[in-house]
Amino acid sequence: MLITRDGNKVTLINVFDTKPEQQQALVDQWIEFTEEIKDEAGFIGAALHKSTDGTRVINYAHWQTDTNFEDFLKRHGEDFNRFNQNATQIDPHTYEVVYLYERANS
Repeated sequence: MLITRDGNKVTLINVFDTKPEQQQALVDQWIEFTEEIKDEAGFIGAALHKSTDGTRVINYAHWQTDTNFEDFLKRHGEDFNRFNQNATQIDPHTYEVVYLYERANS
């Protein structure tokens, strides 16, 4: 998945606070959920990151358009409740990429 400054894309960053003993279960849940929704209209891709101290998981996802993302939320908004069992706090927001630096040939 490519990070881009293309203003037409929707970038979702979802931060989950968790406990070290629940972090891997949360990662596994997100992988399973992503596999379930990967063919949704407009879904480009997702990346999961887990903190080395075990207290956070971050989901970074791209959607083609606001409409695609809004339609997804209408269909799957309730599905997010399943993550409450392994996350103590969930903080989703959409973002605009305002700066991007990439080293050439890396």
